[in-house]
Amino acid sequence: MNVAHLALALAVFAGSLAVAAPVDDLPPSLAEALQAARQDAEQAAAQAENDNARADAWGKLGMVYHGQRLRELAEQAYDRALGFSESPRWRYLRAIVLSERGDIASAAEDFASVVRATPENAVARYRLGVARFLLGDLDAASAELRQARQAMPDSALVLATQADIALARGRPEQALELLREAWELEPQAGQLAYKLAMTQRRLGNPEAARRWLARQPDNSLAPSIDDPLLLQVAQTSRSPRFLEAAANWALARGDKEQAANALAEATALSPNDPALALRLANLLGSLGRTQDALVHTHRVLALDDQNAAAWHLLAWLTRNAISLEERVATAAAAARSLALAEDSKVRTLAAMLAMRDGKWSLAASHYHRLASDHPDNADYRYWLALALLAAANCDGRQPLVDALQLRPDWGEAHLALARADALCDNAEAALRRAERLLAAKNDTETRITRAFAAYGLGHFDEMARLANAELPHPDAQALLDALRGQEGRAALRIFATGTQEWLPSEVRPTEPSVDATPSPDQPAKR
Repeated sequence: MNVAHLALALAVFAGSLAVAAPVDDLPPSLAEALQAARQDAEQAAAQAENDNARADAWGKLGMVYHGQRLRELAEQAYDRALGFSESPRWRYLRAIVLSERGDIASAAEDFASVVRATPENAVARYRLGVARFLLGDLDAASAELRQARQAMPDSALVLATQADIALARGRPEQALELLREAWELEPQAGQLAYKLAMTQRRLGNPEAARRWLARQPDNSLAPSIDDPLLLQVAQTSRSPRFLEAAANWALARGDKEQAANALAEATALSPNDPALALRLANLLGSLGRTQDALVHTHRVLALDDQNAAAWHLLAWLTRNAISLEERVATAAAAARSLALAEDSKVRTLAAMLAMRDGKWSLAASHYHRLASDHPDNADYRYWLALALLAAANCDGRQPLVDALQLRPDWGEAHLALARADALCDNAEAALRRAERLLAAKNDTETRITRAFAAYGLGHFDEMARLANAELPHPDAQALLDALRGQEGRAALRIFATGTQEWLPSEVRPTEPSVDATPSPDQPAKR
């Protein structure tokens, strides 16, 4: 049997095969909720008037465990339920847990018992058929699936599993026909397109396989099945605490989309919980779903307008706004957050926004505070220097010197310091640094830096020759403009006005908007 088809059969049969989370690893709130559920079950069983009621108490506890993927505990609870009263309901759910734990043979026995007791249960018959298939009994599997298909003629999942059996018997043409019929029923199931591609490849049709792979939706969804009992199991997890725990588990395995889905459900169940909504907004932002993140951020602020973290997130999500009105609102959000709670990452964002808006004095005050609070951070010193130099304040030289003491091999800081020296009456030092930069890397930026040194030394013919060779670079043009008169000289800065070198990368214009949302926790870098 093809490995890809076996994997799909296992996935749709057993659901996720992730290992159940140990109880010791659960968040305290979830562990408390589960402990309370067990106490309720024990009390209900002790007070029950008959074995059926006792079975129901333990079976419902099993569903709670099952809904949290605590499969060993779920199996034990279903065992207790069956010990009190034989029930197709609890036997079926125990079979699901057994299959999820990989015990297909035991699961098949339970499914067979359910089918004998309730022959009209088409879903149980389908699952029995898959179990027989996975155990290698193709004839028994085929018989069960034929009956399941009679009861569920529009089930793409039954058709796909029949295709697996056809492939296992060496009948790819039959499998192809079944898969095409399944695809017509559920074209949104990406795994069907993949199976069609693999079947076409097996038939020696690489071009057809390529077309199916190209048509595969951007997902790995298996066909669905209407399983009322499993839906009830899922409903047991529909509490904000359980759903938040599910989000934690999804994040632990790197599945941010699943975590976002769980948190979205949790916030729907607890719409007045700003902490949940803020957590969802942050996660959506990290996924690049900026507009969705903004919706939830505004909802947090509607619930709690003193939430500093929400104001920060609002500023972060809108930091690349284009219109003047939006930019003002972004800066105001950052300022509001900072007024509510001192936080370096918020002050960093406020400083970046001040640089973006050309508010050099404000930016310098923020970076001065950050550099004082974080003396080992070279980035803060670099941007303090640029804020000062943008305002033609030669005190900006010293933060560059300090930054280079922390990071001696920082080429961009060397370049900025050489240009600052050229404009701040230290032209000989500028020339020496520019020559070293050229020796290390002869490119446009270093050649223009050499032109700055010539300007500082008063070697205007040399400067013009060097700058003209680098046109239309805006820094070269700025040097040439400086030769035209006093106004040009007054406007000259280490980088041309309006260029992105004055902007931390996080607030540089993006195309078309802010769909990428990196972590706001790091200081700006060039």
